[in-house]
Amino acid sequence: MKKIIAVVLTLMLVLPIGVCAKGTNYSTYKTMNLKETLDAEEIELENEDYEETDDQATIYMFRGQGCGYCRKFLTFLSSISEEYGKYFKLVSFEVWQDQDNSELMAQVGEALGEEISGVPFIIIGDKTFPGYAETYDEQIKDAIKDLYDEEEKDRYDIFDELGNSNKKKSEKEKKEEKDANTAGVIAIVVIVAIGALAVISRRKNK
Repeated sequence: MKKIIAVVLTLMLVLPIGVCAKGTNYSTYKTMNLKETLDAEEIELENEDYEETDDQATIYMFRGQGCGYCRKFLTFLSSISEEYGKYFKLVSFEVWQDQDNSELMAQVGEALGEEISGVPFIIIGDKTFPGYAETYDEQIKDAIKDLYDEEEKDRYDIFDELGNSNKKKSEKEKKEEKDANTAGVIAIVVIVAIGALAVISRRKNK
C-alpha cells in the first residue's frame, strides 16, 4: 500500500494540473501613480484636488527617468488634470533603472504585436502611443474619455490579456491543457481505486 501511495503522490507532482489565472498582477512591479511620477520628475500638478479612484480609466506609461518626451507627456497630463482629472489615473513603470519593468515592457509589446523601440510608451485601453508629440493631444484626450465612458467590466486592459507567462494562450492550447488535466485526474483516480481493491483483496485472503 505504501508503494501505491508513493506512486500516486509522484503522479500528482508531475502531471500538468494547472491553475489558470486571469491577467498579470502588475502590483508585483515597481510603479508610480500620477502624483508620484510628477514628483519624481519635479513637475507641478496643476489640479491640487486631483484624486485617483477605482472607476477612472487607467493610463499605462513606460518611461525613463529624465526622458524629455516623457516629461512633456507628464506635463500635458498635469495641464489637463483640471478638466480631465476625474476621468483618468496613471500607472507608470520606470524602465531605464528597473530591469524588471524593462522586461515587462518588452513582454507587453510582444502581447500587443508591437516592437517598442523607446519611451514613453503609452497605453490607454486598446490604443497605444509610441512616443509623445503635441499632435497626439486630442487623440489622447479622446482615448481617455472613450475608455472612461465604457462600462468598467467592458474596458480593455492589456494586463487582462497576459497570463502567468505574459503571453496569450490560444483556444487550442487551453483545450489541450484542460484535456491533459482531466487525463491526469482520471489516472490518479484509477490508481487509487486499484490500490484500494488490492488492499481489500489481501485482507479477504487473510
